[in-house]
Amino acid sequence: MSESPPGTEPAPFASRNSDLSDMEAIQEFIDEAVVTEVLNVVKSGKEATVYRCRAHRSVGHKFVAAKVYHDSAFRNFGRDSSYTEGRVILVGQVRRAVEKKTDVGRKLGASIWVNHEFEVLSELHYAGADVPEPFFSTDRAILMEYVGGADEGGIQLQHARLEPDEAGPALERLLWNIETFLDHHIVHADLSPFNVLTLDGKLKVIDFPQAVDPRQNRGWLTLLERDLRNICRHFDRYGFSEDWQRIAANLERRYRLGELG
Repeated sequence: MSESPPGTEPAPFASRNSDLSDMEAIQEFIDEAVVTEVLNVVKSGKEATVYRCRAHRSVGHKFVAAKVYHDSAFRNFGRDSSYTEGRVILVGQVRRAVEKKTDVGRKLGASIWVNHEFEVLSELHYAGADVPEPFFSTDRAILMEYVGGADEGGIQLQHARLEPDEAGPALERLLWNIETFLDHHIVHADLSPFNVLTLDGKLKVIDFPQAVDPRQNRGWLTLLERDLRNICRHFDRYGFSEDWQRIAANLERRYRLGELG
C-alpha cells in the first residue's frame, strides 16, 4: 500500500469510480454527524483505503480515520481458507447467498469481514492492547482513532528509523501485544512491520480483518509463528536476535495451559 504525506490536500475523489464508492460509504458517518469533512487519503491499496477525516466534537477527537474496504479485499480473504476456517454463518439463507456469491451474498460477505475487524479492535482496545480505538462501523467501513494529528501521521514500522534506545522497548512491546492478543483468543495472522504504526515513541498495530480465533482455527499456530517471525526478523537490523520459534512454542504451551495474562 502506498501512503500519502500527512496533511496533504484532499485527494481528487471523483477521479475514479472507487473514490465515489468510498465517499458513499463515508457519507453514512457524515449523516450520523460523527464526521464533518473528509480531508485526505492516508493509505491506499487494493484491499482498503484509509481517509483522514475531521470528526464531530461529540466523538472527542479532532481527527478520525475512516477505513473503507474494496470488494476485491473480501474476495481475496474469502479465497484463503487459512483465515476463514472456523468462521460459521449461522443463518442458512445468508450462508447460501454468500456461498453462491450472488450480489446480495457478496455484500453480506463483505459486511462480515468489516464486522469481524470492528469486533476484534473493540475487544483488544478494551484489553489495553496497542490498537486504534474503534468508534463506529457500517457494512463497508470502520471509523476509528487516527494515529497522528494535523501535521503528522504515524509511520509504518518498516519505514521508521528507530534510535538504538528505542528498538529494544519497541520489540518488547510488540511481543507483549502478540501475547495479549493470544490471551484474548486472537492471532493477527498477517502481522508485519507494514501494519505497525509508530508515532512519538508509541506503537499501534493495525489491520485485523483476517485475525483468527485459536479455538476455531486449526492453523492458528502456523499463523502465530509467521507473525512472530516477521516481527523478530525486522529487529535483526537493530541487533536484536530473538528466537521466534522458542517464543511461539512458549506462547502455545502457556495458551493451552491457560497461563497467559
